[in-house]
Amino acid sequence: MFLNISNLFPRKSILSVLRDVETYHSKNYLLLQKESSYRSDSVSSPDDKRLKESNSPGKISSDEDGVMEVLGPKIDLVLSKLSNVEAKMEELNVAVKGLQSKVTSLEIEVDSVKTKQIALDDNFTSLEKNTVFVDEQVQELTAKTYKNSNDVSDTRRKLLYLEAYSRRENLKFEGIPETFVTREEDGAIQRSEGSTENTKAVLTEFIERVLGIEDARSIEYQRVHRMGKPRKEIGRDRIIIARFLRFSDRERVLKCGRKLKDTGYKMYEDLPKEIHEMRKLQMEKLKNARKDGKRAYFSRSEPDKLYINGKYVKM
Repeated sequence: MFLNISNLFPRKSILSVLRDVETYHSKNYLLLQKESSYRSDSVSSPDDKRLKESNSPGKISSDEDGVMEVLGPKIDLVLSKLSNVEAKMEELNVAVKGLQSKVTSLEIEVDSVKTKQIALDDNFTSLEKNTVFVDEQVQELTAKTYKNSNDVSDTRRKLLYLEAYSRRENLKFEGIPETFVTREEDGAIQRSEGSTENTKAVLTEFIERVLGIEDARSIEYQRVHRMGKPRKEIGRDRIIIARFLRFSDRERVLKCGRKLKDTGYKMYEDLPKEIHEMRKLQMEKLKNARKDGKRAYFSRSEPDKLYINGKYVKM
């Protein structure tokens, strides 16, 4: 609460002082008149006469007029200044009331801000709790995703192994010329329309002549054929893929693969592309190990894994 400044300087108390001064002079004047009347009735000495003359009503009136003549302007000046002070006090009171109103308004706004701050604090606390919950859920989902990703990778790898196992009786032969009826057209040798080759006979002759397996004609196959569409151009021979009836025959033919070195022919297992690429990345390790006299090989059940002297070697 603000104090009313006008209460510190009450106008009535100052005016009452001035009135008391005026009353004091009036009382002195009456007392002097009574004393003068009393002394006129008694025997007067020469000194009393002189005193009586000095205290005569004319003389006193003259003195009072002189005093009032001196004090009058000063009292008027004091009253004028008091009026100015009163006006300024009124202005100060108005200003103080305005400030008090603004302070009250500010207090209301501060209370409103505090209320909003409390609400924001509550919201922030709630958000923190929600964030912790979301983080926990994200971590849980990340762990599950990682596990699922590993499971998918394992499942994919197992499917590759199953696919590789289903091809375990297969071998691919590259570089064996195709045999078919040809004709010359516009100065170039072209394949005749409708001509076909006996791919099984061609492969049997290759195994017997190049690989040196004398009983090649006794080997039985589930299927033998060229891969891809026939080409009219000469010199672009398609790969032969053979599915052996017995896995033992397939292994016997594959072991003769070293005889194809520097011949232009190639023979290799029929593996899924992914496993073939993984083996290709490890082929340098396999060759170096064999050069050092170590036993290096790829697993049959997991054909992408390399083993050297019986120990698995990571990629």
